[in-house]
Amino acid sequence: MGLDRRHLMRGQRTDLRIYRDVMREDHVPHESSTRLPPPAVAGDDPAAQFAIGLQLGNVWRTWHHNPDVAGVFTRLWLATTDATSWAAVDCDGTRGERYTVWGYGPRRLWSEVTAAYRWWDAAGWPGPGRFGMTVSPDGSLAWLDTPDRIVPQTG
Repeated sequence: MGLDRRHLMRGQRTDLRIYRDVMREDHVPHESSTRLPPPAVAGDDPAAQFAIGLQLGNVWRTWHHNPDVAGVFTRLWLATTDATSWAAVDCDGTRGERYTVWGYGPRRLWSEVTAAYRWWDAAGWPGPGRFGMTVSPDGSLAWLDTPDRIVPQTG
């Protein structure tokens, strides 16, 4: 069931064109697994998406439904905007307990997503209205509830 570049290019939607800018023939991804369901971090919950997005700097995501890969119903893609790191998480269409993760590059994107999700979960699943931002000449900092509760940043 491995990650085959040929399977990524067939019949892809417009938002998936970025793969040709991120994946290279010489990329040899590492394989691992996760218990964190991809829809939990990039599904229909805007609060999760917002909180995780605040923590992951310069990362985009997209879903690839029906990727024409045996045993894969949908795949969540993550990539850095500088195209140096990417991750793909495979879902087989069932409510499984394990999901296959493929990753490449200096940033371990799925590990970053998992840490961001755990932080959000431990904070009690706060929605966007509980976050704020302080902007200064030195940059900006996102915070939760009060400026002294800085949102952790990855990457």
